[in-house]
Amino acid sequence: MSRAVTRSRLNPRTDQFMAEKINESDILERLNQTNTVRGFFITTVDVLTEAIDALMQRIFRKDNFAVKSVVEPLLHDTGPLGDLSVRLKLLFGLGVIPDEVFHDIEQLIKLRNQLNHDATEYQFTDPQILAPIKALNLVKKMGMLHLNVVEPDDDIDLSFYHLQLQRQQQVIKSGLSLAIIQICNTLNKDSPF
Repeated sequence: MSRAVTRSRLNPRTDQFMAEKINESDILERLNQTNTVRGFFITTVDVLTEAIDALMQRIFRKDNFAVKSVVEPLLHDTGPLGDLSVRLKLLFGLGVIPDEVFHDIEQLIKLRNQLNHDATEYQFTDPQILAPIKALNLVKKMGMLHLNVVEPDDDIDLSFYHLQLQRQQQVIKSGLSLAIIQICNTLNKDSPF
């Protein structure tokens, strides 16, 4: 498991798993190291997978041998709860994660999958990328909806226009990174059970 996201550790007094704070700077570093839009969303889903896995472990993995022997095989990669979408739906169904976070994670997974099946290298300002980003609940809450790409007209210098596009792409990437951290913070909770 990456050092960027929540780890579970056993509380010696209660014999229950407890959460440690996520390392936001590590998540930002991982997301900023990506060179492509595809890489950004692959890393995003990796980070979210780690956060979901940590939450699942805090909820289901107890030290009791009987519970452990039953739950471990279910959560293993080949078990029925080994798939990310199944884990996500289970957490949502149990009321552990809010509706908006559930749908945002689903959309991010869907976008990652679409990019993995498309050979085109997109930019954050491309309509095929910008539209799903604008649909994210956290992006709406953050006020990033005003992100509209202005096409160059005859009066604008093309080098200046490209500079504006690069700046806007960085704003989108930074805003998305903050949204991902917010989702991870939402997933960084102790077991409600």
